[in-house]
Amino acid sequence: MSLFMLGAAVAEASGADARTLQRRANEAFRTKEYAEARDALQRLVRLRPEDALAHYNLACALARLGETEAALDALEDAIGVGFINFHHMAHDKDLAPLRGEPRFQAVLLGWGELLDMRGEADLESAREALGPRYHYERDEMLRLNFASSLPAESFEAARAEIDRVAAYADARLFPQPDPDDPRADAWVTVILPTPEDFVRFVPAEGVGGIYDRDRRILVTSDIGPSLRHEFLHVLHHRRMMRLGQTHPLWVQEGLGTLVEDLEEGPDGVERAVPSWRTNIARRLRDAGRLTPWRTLFALDDERFMRTRANAQYAQARAVFMDLERRGALAEWLRNYEQTFDEDPTGVLAFERTLGAPLAQIEREHRDWLSGVPLVADVMRRAPVWLGVALSGGAGDGLVVEDVVTRPREAGERLRPRDVILSIDGRPVRTTQEVERVMGDLEPGDRVLLDVRRGTRRLSFEALVFRR
Repeated sequence: MSLFMLGAAVAEASGADARTLQRRANEAFRTKEYAEARDALQRLVRLRPEDALAHYNLACALARLGETEAALDALEDAIGVGFINFHHMAHDKDLAPLRGEPRFQAVLLGWGELLDMRGEADLESAREALGPRYHYERDEMLRLNFASSLPAESFEAARAEIDRVAAYADARLFPQPDPDDPRADAWVTVILPTPEDFVRFVPAEGVGGIYDRDRRILVTSDIGPSLRHEFLHVLHHRRMMRLGQTHPLWVQEGLGTLVEDLEEGPDGVERAVPSWRTNIARRLRDAGRLTPWRTLFALDDERFMRTRANAQYAQARAVFMDLERRGALAEWLRNYEQTFDEDPTGVLAFERTLGAPLAQIEREHRDWLSGVPLVADVMRRAPVWLGVALSGGAGDGLVVEDVVTRPREAGERLRPRDVILSIDGRPVRTTQEVERVMGDLEPGDRVLLDVRRGTRRLSFEALVFRR
């Protein structure tokens, strides 16, 4: 299977059959009808021989049935076509009957070597799929493959954003594992695509990026909020796999959205700052429409994503931003991991961390949220602008589509197809970011623009106009 099929591995002719078999297997596992699961998965791997997860799940069903040799064969087949989630494998109760088998132990002993081989194969797969237009590189410390369509300086800016998130996570969220740990994490491939390739990878509208954890591939449309969000998912997923836990989406997306908007304070410490998402949470609070915490924390994945998803994301971000404000974010996460089996909703972790009943903590949160400042966003634009129509898609900045208001004075000025990279040193990779920057300005202000024009980088001043 090509690494870059992103879950669309089922051919159209067999797609419906494969999905039916997968659902049948899932239901059989749920009801512990392991023979039915085995039968469905045996048919599925014949239909999709390159599906690593199907082979792995077949190994689980066979192990449950006591068919040890067949289970080990299926597990080796899974690894042969790309399964390398060894942290999950080490915790998986379905594979408990295999733990003492020499073949199973051999897989664990070869863990690091297998991961490195798969990481190299994934990078080669990227080269074959994307070709010479892309630049390819590796990060040995973070165990990342890169395939970038961006100019060299913008690629370095993307690397800096990844390092920034890694440092923030290490200090505030979950410490990174020892690089010499023999139980290494899997390599992840980060793709910074052309706009045309992004649509091919992520056909859904309104999605800035994805992290496909099963195939270990991150694709993002910009090197700002979307890259930070998706890379936090990489780090969090690695952490969950080491713990043998799967945190609910309110935790996963709350942490992902937290790092979308970070700023360094006067003390040199980076913190989450108000954004378009906290605007949503603040307005929900003002309208009396916040989801009660116990309800929010208990939402299953489907309800979280399909019922007022923007509201759920916004509230989850606000919860973690408040914990950071209290200086309790890292402590809450440690308590949450320790109490996860007892209470995966997180309520117990809140009460242990803050030493108060949840109802009191929630009241204090709502009081704090009422004072979080609203910032300019695409729904409520800043009263000033640069006099140009902008669009996303460049990845490293915003494209000038049209010049609407032209300054009277002579000198360098914005032109159509210019890409604005930063305003007064503040990167602007999305329309939300440019609105937040413009919200701090007044008509008549002059700002320093960093612009990419073709292959050239330019810096010049521009006038800010009343919108």
